[in-house]
Amino acid sequence: MNRGFYFPTEDGNLLGEGRRRRCHRLADPGLCVKFYRDPSSLPPGTRLSIRLNIACGRRFRCANVNYREWRYHQSLQRQLPAELAAVFPEHTEPVRCSEKGWGIIETLILNADGTLPQKVVDELKAARDPALSLRIYTETERLCRRLAEHSVCFFDPSNILVQWTGPETFRLRIADIEPWCRTLVPWLSRCDFYVRCKVRRRATRYLARLRGLLFANGVPPERVGRVSGPFFKRFAQRAGLV
Repeated sequence: MNRGFYFPTEDGNLLGEGRRRRCHRLADPGLCVKFYRDPSSLPPGTRLSIRLNIACGRRFRCANVNYREWRYHQSLQRQLPAELAAVFPEHTEPVRCSEKGWGIIETLILNADGTLPQKVVDELKAARDPALSLRIYTETERLCRRLAEHSVCFFDPSNILVQWTGPETFRLRIADIEPWCRTLVPWLSRCDFYVRCKVRRRATRYLARLRGLLFANGVPPERVGRVSGPFFKRFAQRAGLV
């Protein structure tokens, strides 16, 4: 754990940004770091609740999403099967910057050609091969099912990335995860049943969107049905609910 981490903002290579955080490439090869965005860089109209969340996270370690993400990654590495744990970054490390507060250093996920991986939705929109589109969808559905089975607190399936390991070979990766959801009941994300239901509901909605892209790419609906099957029914069967 590096408490004296110095982050040269002016030299940082921006890789991506969300509502709360920014990710920068580090000088060390194969690594990136995520910190909260500066208040001045937040988009216009950012809600007061988000600003307060960032301010609290900068001050208190237990409220910092970067630190919580690191701790959750550590627990996932211990609890998940190796092939499922491999979806997440291989290395994570918490760091403390005097100006930006707690951040997290992670393995930088890149395609075989050195480019950044794209989200599943973007890959399906750009795909021209129906067979390849169907493979991406099938693997995405399988990953969502596995995450639900193991009660992984991953509630934003739109963040799943397609990492190309060759011309037509790929693996799915997750580089951004917030382990605690915002609910009215504190610590509800520690309840496995609640997590499974929430992951299942979010995934079902997301997969329905992907199926629409598959049909637009020329994949017949009957092929998707044979490969995928009803997500709710299969989840309930594997969870022992039916």
